[in-house]
Amino acid sequence: MKGIRISDAITVTDLARGSGEAGPFVVTNEATGRHFSANAATIRLIDQLRRHGNLGHAAFAAGITNDHAGRLIHQLIRSGIASAPRHEIAKDAPMQPFEGKLISVRFDLANVARLARKLGWIGHLLFSVPAVLVWVALVAYALSQLLGNPDAVSASLRQLSLSGPVGWIAFAGLYVATKIVHEAGHVLAYRVMSLREGMDPGPIRVGLMIFAATPFPYTDVTGSWRIASRWRRATIGAAGMYFESLAVAFLVLAWSRLDLGMLDPMILQVAVVSGAMTLLFNLNPAVKLDGYYILTDLTRQPNLAGRASQAARSLVSRIVGVDAPAPGSLEILYWVVSYVYRWTIFAGVFWLAYRFDPRLSSVVAVVALLLLVVRPVMATFRPLLNKASPMRLGLVVTALAAFGALAFIPFEARLLANGHLKQFRTEYVRAPEAAKLVDQGTDGASFLFEQPDLSHDILALTTRREVLENLTRRPGLEATELASLDSDIRGITNRLDDLSQRAARLSPAVSEAAVVTPMGSRVLLDQWVAPDAERPLAAVSRPADVHVTIAIPQNRLEPEMSEDLVVRLTGDPDCLFEARLVRPWADAIARSGSVEMEAKPIIEIPSCAAKLRNGASIVARLPLPPRSIVERLGRNVSRLLQERLPFEQEQ
Repeated sequence: MKGIRISDAITVTDLARGSGEAGPFVVTNEATGRHFSANAATIRLIDQLRRHGNLGHAAFAAGITNDHAGRLIHQLIRSGIASAPRHEIAKDAPMQPFEGKLISVRFDLANVARLARKLGWIGHLLFSVPAVLVWVALVAYALSQLLGNPDAVSASLRQLSLSGPVGWIAFAGLYVATKIVHEAGHVLAYRVMSLREGMDPGPIRVGLMIFAATPFPYTDVTGSWRIASRWRRATIGAAGMYFESLAVAFLVLAWSRLDLGMLDPMILQVAVVSGAMTLLFNLNPAVKLDGYYILTDLTRQPNLAGRASQAARSLVSRIVGVDAPAPGSLEILYWVVSYVYRWTIFAGVFWLAYRFDPRLSSVVAVVALLLLVVRPVMATFRPLLNKASPMRLGLVVTALAAFGALAFIPFEARLLANGHLKQFRTEYVRAPEAAKLVDQGTDGASFLFEQPDLSHDILALTTRREVLENLTRRPGLEATELASLDSDIRGITNRLDDLSQRAARLSPAVSEAAVVTPMGSRVLLDQWVAPDAERPLAAVSRPADVHVTIAIPQNRLEPEMSEDLVVRLTGDPDCLFEARLVRPWADAIARSGSVEMEAKPIIEIPSCAAKLRNGASIVARLPLPPRSIVERLGRNVSRLLQERLPFEQEQ
C-alpha cells in the first residue's frame, strides 16, 4: 500500500513518561477531538509512515509483520489519523466484526460538556474522601436491609413478573433514571479528573447503546486516555457504578424509613436488577464496559480486546506455518474469556427467543453459528491461504473436516445410573394407630404396642358373646328369639374379628432371619406414638432374592430405553453381570424428580458380587440407540430448556 499520509493534526502522549517504560501512548486527533490508545509498535509505524508513506517499508523499519501493519493502517484510516488512495483502502480491508455490532450498537446523541461545567461542583463534592466514606456506610446499610428482608425482596420480584403494563412502565422509568445517574457519574468524573490533571476535558458525547437487545445510555470518555494517572482513569471507569450504587442506596434508605406506597416494591426491584446488571455487565471485563476499562487502565494494557483478537490470529498463523509475532499469554487468555462471554450472550438471546417462539430460537442458533464459528474461521484463514505451509494447512483443514464429520456420525450411547446391590428387603415399622410403645427386651428392637381401650373392648365383647351363647342353650326357646340371638352373636363375632386384626397389627411379628434396626423406638419407649410420626420406629430387613435398585433422574428417561442393563460393582470394574428390570419403564413412578427401579439378575450373579454385604454400591449401564454429537447436544439443550421453563400458574 503506497501514498499513505499521516495527519498533521495529531499529537502523541506517552502516559508512562518518566517511568522508564515504553508506553502506553495516546494519539489525539486535534481536528476531530478524538483520542486513541496505542502501543509502541503502532507509534513506530506512524513515525515510519511519516517518512516513507509506503506501508511495506514502514512495517520493515518498525519491526512488525506486513499482516499486522495492514490491520493497523486500516484502524488508523478509520480513525482519521491516516489517509490513503481509495482503491488501496478497499483492496485489503479486513472483515468487520458483525457479531460485535449485533451484540452492541451505539448511537451518538449530544455533547454535554456545557452541562458538566454547570454541575461540576457536584463532581468535586462526591469525589472527596468524606463522600466516599458516606457512600461506604450507605451501601453497607442498603445491603443489610436487602439481606435482612429476603421475603420482601422475593415478593417484590414475583410482583414484577405479574405486573401489568403500568407496573412495567413505572419500573422502567425508575430503572432508566438510575442509569442516567450512572452516566452522570462518568461525565462528572471525566471533567473532575481532567481538571485535576491540568487538561481541558473538551467535548463529552453521550448517546444510546443497544447491548444484548437491551437499551442503555452511554458516555464517550475516550479522552481519559490522555490522563497519565491510571488511578484517575480507573476512577472515571468506576464512577458510573459509584453514582448508581449511591442512588440505589438512597432509594433503599427511603424504602426502609418511609411508606412510599406502590414505590416500595419497585425500589426493591430496581435495587436487585441494578445489582445483577452491575455484576453481569458493568463489572465484567469480558465486554467493553466499565469493568474492561478499569482493568485495562490499572494493568496498563490499552486496547486489550483488539490485541487479544490479533493474538488469536497470530496463534492460528503460527500453527499453519505463517511467520507471525508470538502471542502473549494475557491476550490469549482474554480472547478465550471474551469469546466464551459472546457465546453466553447469544445463549441468553436464544433462551429469550425460545420462550417467545421455539422456531425463532432456531434462527438465533443459526445466526450464532455463522457469526461466532463460520465467519471468524473464514476471516482468519482467508488471508493465510497463500502464505501458510501446505502441509500444516492441510492438516488443520483435515482435522476440522474430521471433527465436522464426527459431529454427525452416530455413536453408541448409554445411560449410567447409580444404585445398590440388595439381598434384603427393608420395611419401616410405624405405629398402625395411636398406641403406647412397650419394649419386650432391652435393645429396643423387640417391641409391641398397647391399646388399653382395644383390650377392654375385646374383653367386653368376648364376655357378651359367651352370655348370648349360653342363652341359646335354654330349653323351650322360641325360634324367633333364637334367630335374634344368633344375629347378635354374628355381629359381635365380626366386630371381634376386626378388633383382633387391629391387635395383631399392634404386635408385629418378626422372623428370626430378619434384622431389626431400632430407630425412633429407643427414645419413645413407654410413650404414646402416632401413626403419622415423621421418624419410623425401626427398620426390618428380611432376606430376599438378590436384586439391584437404581435411581435415575426423571428428566433422563427416554422412550427408547432398554429394560436390560449391565451392572458393575463400584470399585471393581471386572465384576459384571446382566440384569433385567422387574417392570417396564412405562410403569415407573417418579418421586421427588427421580425414578427408582428394581432389576433382577438374568443369570446367577458372580461370586465377586455374592460375597458383598447388603447395600453395596453399583453402577448400571443402560444401552441407548446410537446418536451423533449434534443429536446429543440437541437433546441436552432441549432438556435444559424444559427444566428452566416455568409451569403455568392457575388463575
